[in-house]
Amino acid sequence: MARIAIIGAGMAGLTAAHQLDARHDICLFERADKAGGRIASRTAGDFVFDHGAQFFTAKSAAFKRFLAPYLDSGALVRWDAAFAEFSGPDITSRRQWDADFAHYVGAPNMNALPQALAAPLNIRYGCNIEYIHHDGHFWQLFDEQQQLLGEFDWVISTLPAKQSTALFSKHTTILGKLPENLMRPCYALMLGFIKPQQLDWQVAHVKQADISWMSVNSSKPGRNNAFSMLVLATNAWTRSNFQLDLNAAGEHLLSEVERIAGINRQDLLHQDTKRWTYVNLPRQTAAKAYLDKAQQLAACGDWCIQGRVEAAFTSANWLARKLNGML
Repeated sequence: MARIAIIGAGMAGLTAAHQLDARHDICLFERADKAGGRIASRTAGDFVFDHGAQFFTAKSAAFKRFLAPYLDSGALVRWDAAFAEFSGPDITSRRQWDADFAHYVGAPNMNALPQALAAPLNIRYGCNIEYIHHDGHFWQLFDEQQQLLGEFDWVISTLPAKQSTALFSKHTTILGKLPENLMRPCYALMLGFIKPQQLDWQVAHVKQADISWMSVNSSKPGRNNAFSMLVLATNAWTRSNFQLDLNAAGEHLLSEVERIAGINRQDLLHQDTKRWTYVNLPRQTAAKAYLDKAQQLAACGDWCIQGRVEAAFTSANWLARKLNGML
């Protein structure tokens, strides 16, 4: 039996914990107060906002099998949304999402899936791993106060690429020299309305604007009737305006929503903005995950493949299979 520390309880960390052989002693360390990472949700009064991942798809047979119990339990449901594509304020195409290419969301919010995954696991929340040290026998994990949090045979980082590199760089060269800007940032704008807006779509991809995505969050299955929208800025605009005050960023994005969708600002009851530092990235062609057998260190995450939920699963699942075959 190996003692394994997994740093990060996002989709990759949760997947790795579930897919590793049950005979191992596994502990996850998460700096936040709940699991999920970018599969995130927040509430404001009656309004519910999925302000991270908006939905995800499942293409591989392995991911479909992994999700099946959560579809059965209702923690995960299909979202058959009315989809539109915009070029500036003009709609250029429409289609209906359906079972032929299913789009999944958590219910009653996106975070329901990671919470269901986390429930049976040993997770220590509020733990920010500052550094690791090998004492000749075990890997020791320390927080910002230099408090020892545990000793382990293996350490797996599921943190974003830059953070994983910083954590491991003194101990292994498996990550090599990853690009500084491997993962892209994004602003998320959350809007809650006194009354429903008159929109003939539920999901929209936007071009020729500083926003790339608009959705009627309250149209997702399992939500209440409080009309809410979630808007994502483009990665390019976010990067160029990353240090902007959150209120100023939100006001600019709101003006874009007004211009594109014609919403009525006077109906707004709630407005908030979230700045994500690490969100997505283009498809990668290197390793599905990183493994140093001699040092007993490993890293995985969506950043190894592409910035999507299934990519996080695929990376962690690949790594878990490799470790199960070795340990």
